[in-house]
Amino acid sequence: MSGPPFSENERKLLLCLLRFYREIGPGATPGLNGLDEEAGLERWELSDAVAVLRANGLIEYWELQPAVRLTPEGLRAVLRLQEEGLG
Repeated sequence: MSGPPFSENERKLLLCLLRFYREIGPGATPGLNGLDEEAGLERWELSDAVAVLRANGLIEYWELQPAVRLTPEGLRAVLRLQEEGLG
C-alpha cells in the first residue's frame, strides 16, 4: 500500500467508518460517543486513532458533537486496505 502504514486501531476505526459510509452514505458522521464500542476499541485507543487519522487528513473531526467522518482520501485509503486483504 502506498502511504503510511496503519496501526491495528487505525484500521479498525477506518473500517468502522466505512461501514457507516456504506449504510448511511457519504454524509455519515457518527458521534464519538459509543464509536469506541462500534470499532472494537478502548476509549483511549479511539482518541489516539482519531488524532493520527485526522493529522493525516483521512478523517474530518467536529468538536461540537464531537463526531468524525471519512474524507475522500480516507475513503480511498480504507478501500485500498480492503483490496489488499488488510481490512
